[in-house]
Amino acid sequence: MSTIPFVIALAGLVIGTYILRYVGVRIGSMSGTDEETEEPTTARLWMDRATVVLICAVAATTMVFEGQDIAGPARIIGTSVGIIAAIVKVPLLICVILGMATCAVLRLFGVA
Repeated sequence: MSTIPFVIALAGLVIGTYILRYVGVRIGSMSGTDEETEEPTTARLWMDRATVVLICAVAATTMVFEGQDIAGPARIIGTSVGIIAAIVKVPLLICVILGMATCAVLRLFGVA
């Protein structure tokens, strides 16, 4: 990977992470729920969504690319299994283990 795209990607992640943390602290200092309905405020919902989008963007790029090349199908399938497990609300540790095990079994059987 050349230097300029790497620095741009790194700067984007740093700025995005900082903004999410700063805004999260600011929103956290306010009430996290609406006092009348006891439901999360709109700002809290948007912060939760923004965090998920940032994490998914990082996961998608690491899932598909290995350095400058496209990753093999074993990695993509293994990561997809972990993502599907997360969607159905399996605990995070189990999601990671399922993804790693799927990738390892596929590579064991020759799917690079």
